[in-house]
Amino acid sequence: MLQDNSAIHVQHGHVLKESGRLAEATCAYGTAASLAPTDAEPCLHLAHVLDRQGRTDEAIEVWLEALRRDPGLTVARDALIAAGGRDRLGEDVYGRSAVATRLARLSTTLEDTLLAAREATWASAFAVPAWDAFRRQYPVRPAPGPSGPLLVLVDGRECEPSALRATLLSLIDQRHEAWQAVVPAPDTVRDHPVASLGLVDPRIRFGATDHESIARALAEGGETPVLVVPAGCQLDPEALGWFGFGLARTGAVVLYADHDHYQTDWRSGPVWVHPVLQAMADRHDMATTPHPPAAIIIGPGLRPVLSEGLRHTLDGFALRRQLLLAALKAGPVAHLPRVLTSLPLADEIAPPLPSPPPAEPSVLATDARILVIIPTRDEAAMLARCIETLHATATHPDRLDLVVIDNRSTRPETLELLNRLKDQQGLEIVTADEPFNWARLNTEAAQGRPHDILVFANNDTEMLTAGWDERLRAWLGQADVGVVGTRLLYPDGTLQHGGILLGGWQGRPAHDGLWVSGSEGGPTGRWLRSRAVAAVTGAFMACRRDTFEAIGGFDPHLAIAYNDIDFCLKVRAAGRTVIYAADIELVHHESRTRGHNDRPEKVAWDDSELTDMHRRWGAALLHDPGVNPQWVGAVNRPYDGYRDLPTRTILDHLDASAKLAPWRIRAHSP
Repeated sequence: MLQDNSAIHVQHGHVLKESGRLAEATCAYGTAASLAPTDAEPCLHLAHVLDRQGRTDEAIEVWLEALRRDPGLTVARDALIAAGGRDRLGEDVYGRSAVATRLARLSTTLEDTLLAAREATWASAFAVPAWDAFRRQYPVRPAPGPSGPLLVLVDGRECEPSALRATLLSLIDQRHEAWQAVVPAPDTVRDHPVASLGLVDPRIRFGATDHESIARALAEGGETPVLVVPAGCQLDPEALGWFGFGLARTGAVVLYADHDHYQTDWRSGPVWVHPVLQAMADRHDMATTPHPPAAIIIGPGLRPVLSEGLRHTLDGFALRRQLLLAALKAGPVAHLPRVLTSLPLADEIAPPLPSPPPAEPSVLATDARILVIIPTRDEAAMLARCIETLHATATHPDRLDLVVIDNRSTRPETLELLNRLKDQQGLEIVTADEPFNWARLNTEAAQGRPHDILVFANNDTEMLTAGWDERLRAWLGQADVGVVGTRLLYPDGTLQHGGILLGGWQGRPAHDGLWVSGSEGGPTGRWLRSRAVAAVTGAFMACRRDTFEAIGGFDPHLAIAYNDIDFCLKVRAAGRTVIYAADIELVHHESRTRGHNDRPEKVAWDDSELTDMHRRWGAALLHDPGVNPQWVGAVNRPYDGYRDLPTRTILDHLDASAKLAPWRIRAHSP
């Protein structure tokens, strides 16, 4: 009972903290910690809120108490170290000597080596709530190479003077000094004391907001790259050095970096929260993300688009989104995995946009027929529900045909259902009296049929989205879209599939967002919005017939696992995009434990198919362009914390992102 009361006080503390009532939150968390003397979580929250108030010494004592209650609480250790309390931890418990001892005791087995490497990574990782501590522990290092002159456009057309002041002061504090700033601002701002900063630092020039004045100011910069920054955005002292270096290194049309948000305490300075760690550039991701990059640097070729955008929009987010989408048509767009800018926390924008962008012109006829292929073995009730919901929710059920593959069903109720279905118009029953092979069954059923769109569906899925067929036509009508996967929920409303991640825990593919609440968006709203992904599940996936035939369908050598991922990788190797369509939603009645590798034979089979995949795809199986390398995670928790990146990793990611098609797989050895 006391433990339950403790949880209530923790939740109360959260509410108080979010509303800025830090002193009251301290009391709530303190009460929770006293009511649950063995629970480390209340101590963790108490220490964090003490640290935010500048009561660092008290926070250190509470973090130590949290570690007494739970010695393995990494986030408490990391936060304590970030607060300057490393000397309070014994070296035999945590720190370099502890990792060194572990490494020294390694056996020669690969398993031990990998385990030690993960432990070493986790020793320097920070949990999600400790972002502020992480930034303080790992400040941005200087760029590893030179940056040339830069022109900074500080968009002050609609801003408060205090917000503009924050941006200009962060510019003045830049370690890279070869810059000029153009600040278009209304009369009220140019007559404000903030404009005196242009007299303090002659590199800052205020100007009018009409299009002609801005265009002239930009033209004076000649061929100098332009960094576009909104008023209120604070730049890290190393930001200009990295932006200029990254653009020069890659030769990209546009370069963008990561950002976070800040709250300001006039005594202790900014508190950093809510990092936005971007993916490599893709037009579908950029079209739906609620958090486009806070600042972007553009080369000379995109100046006309910038000028035109400034003429037609006052919305800085819309402007940067427009620039990025235009750049993706013009040349390589590079991503730098460093948090170089911070936006005010109040600058929140629209929620994710799950609907597909307009496809004009469509490569499909408006009346394109859809073929749904459903392998089944018994499970009559689920199969009947699958078929019923597909028809009931379709806008044009008359343009929908189904093929049910009966793979050795034996139960009387199933045989009765199949006998009933065979007379239904637009539905065909195909008998497959052979050992189960998902890839072979689906490929064989797809051959020789005239349909423009092929859908592969498990018999335990239940369609929820009205008009799913029209949404699928819209997605596949876009020439660059190769395969579409959907948002799948468990019957209890938790997420079963939000795309597939590659290169996750131990390098194994995993479902993105597995088991989180269906209402959670995840980093950058990724589970609630449509976007490009590395792969999608075959439980419900669709493609155009021309795509299916061009890549040879599914590989029958992968009978059970990974055939869907292999298909998606072949689609990407062909230069087409894999889409997670969050606007098409189904229930997937798969058990949470069904298919887990809980017996040696299952593990051996799964590993043998995974070995074949790695032999075929190599590094592509371990690399996901949609996941920022600063994330670190555990099994089924891929966004569990943050890690500082070595310079080599930063540069490798930067160079890979700057390819003309960074999501395309180039090395394929069948």
